[in-house]
Amino acid sequence: MATASATSILANQAGRAIVSARGHHIIVDSPPPLGGPNEELNPLDVLLAALTTCGTFVIETAAREMAIPLESVSLEAEGDFDPRGVKGEAGIDPRITEFRVKATVIGPTPQQIITLIDEFKRRCPVYTTLSRSAPILFEIS
Repeated sequence: MATASATSILANQAGRAIVSARGHHIIVDSPPPLGGPNEELNPLDVLLAALTTCGTFVIETAAREMAIPLESVSLEAEGDFDPRGVKGEAGIDPRITEFRVKATVIGPTPQQIITLIDEFKRRCPVYTTLSRSAPILFEIS
């Protein structure tokens, strides 16, 4: 069993945090509905980035392990949510209700691309966690 961890601490500007993990740091801003400056990535951006980067790395690794030719892979993710919930409106659930991932994979055959996407769905801890909370729809181009 492995454990991942991150720390977030408010910076000296309202709506801005410094996030640290394994000795690395990024700045994350709160979105405007929460009074943030919105100059850096916001928490939802970071969540979607975690999904796409994890998938990209799993696909790259699986292709290498399976000797599938891979020229490039690009994943784009979107998530639908109601921003009124973020603002604290009563009775509004702010959770993401659906994710969409668009995969552009160059090099493999169509069947190999499906195999690599299946590996992503099976091996990515971000995908396997998020898929239990909301549907994740795929588009392959």
